[in-house]
Amino acid sequence: MFWVPRLAFSFPISDEANFFANYDVLVSRPTSNTIVTPLNYFYFEDQGRTPANNPNLQPERTIVYEVGFQQKLTNSSALRLSAYYRELRDLIQRRTVLYVPAPVSNYDTYGNIDFGTVKAFTIEYDLRRTSNVQLNANYTLQFADGTGSNADSQNGLTNRDLNIRTLFPFSYDERHTFNIVLDYRYGRGKKYNGPRVAGMDIFQDAGINLQASAVSGRPYTKNLVPTTFGGSGNSGTINGNRLPWRFNLDMRVDKRFDLTNKNIENAHPLWLNAYLRVQNVLNVKNVLGVYSASGSADDDGFLASTFGEGAVKTLEDVGRDPNYYLDVYSWAVLNPGFFNLPRRIFLGAIFEF
Repeated sequence: MFWVPRLAFSFPISDEANFFANYDVLVSRPTSNTIVTPLNYFYFEDQGRTPANNPNLQPERTIVYEVGFQQKLTNSSALRLSAYYRELRDLIQRRTVLYVPAPVSNYDTYGNIDFGTVKAFTIEYDLRRTSNVQLNANYTLQFADGTGSNADSQNGLTNRDLNIRTLFPFSYDERHTFNIVLDYRYGRGKKYNGPRVAGMDIFQDAGINLQASAVSGRPYTKNLVPTTFGGSGNSGTINGNRLPWRFNLDMRVDKRFDLTNKNIENAHPLWLNAYLRVQNVLNVKNVLGVYSASGSADDDGFLASTFGEGAVKTLEDVGRDPNYYLDVYSWAVLNPGFFNLPRRIFLGAIFEF
């Protein structure tokens, strides 16, 4: 049994300003590596079946401390500043158990031995619907560090049951995050203030929504020697390099139509919302991953290395044309998972009744 207290405090300074603070303890079940069956024990001596799952894993805990300040700017807008500190405890990580009784001398399993911290500062501006415009903009500065980004991140780094205790950036750490959501919309009836054609409110219940984001690149560990579609050996620190920034703009244009039968008294309202949604409006080619040795998303660096030159020379020595090999390799090295999806357009409708 775990106690998960949540405390929240609010300190109004005036009718327009407020300090707040909260303390939360969150507990979640182990996310992986917990299932063990009799088959696992039957094949326990088979080294190829390690690491062994651990059914005695404890829940992962997150402890959150947050303080902030909120200030009214106008009757329809406010500014919010907040900072939080999160402790991530009992995270799951692979470990090696030594000096165990026969029939095996050691084995790999999982334990609640990892931990991490997340420190962040957020500034947010919120504008409620004013005339036709609604706006929300925020920026977050974050430092997310830990001893392991996932349950197998220390695989191969140690085999002496001495896991690394040094904090490194998590693989999902995003240092800078900007988000803007802008909604421009016309009302209906007396609230309509848009253009009229032949006495008709052509943009009644119509609007456009824009969502823009800019996020700094996530970290990765650079490899020293390029291999085919990968690398070996570490160059620098763990997660010591960063991917490029990512930019995105999504758009949605919609209009609402009233389909209620006016000839029927007290008829049930029926609405149709027709929309056009465009993802990645600017068709930006964001880099989501790179080859760890070259730092490039479209070249693993192998062909330019001495190993790649040796592979080409071997083909020449046996009388084979290396151009076929080079062409096929250049196709295979283009990993679609390293890039975001291109512009996509969706046209649809939603019935409301």
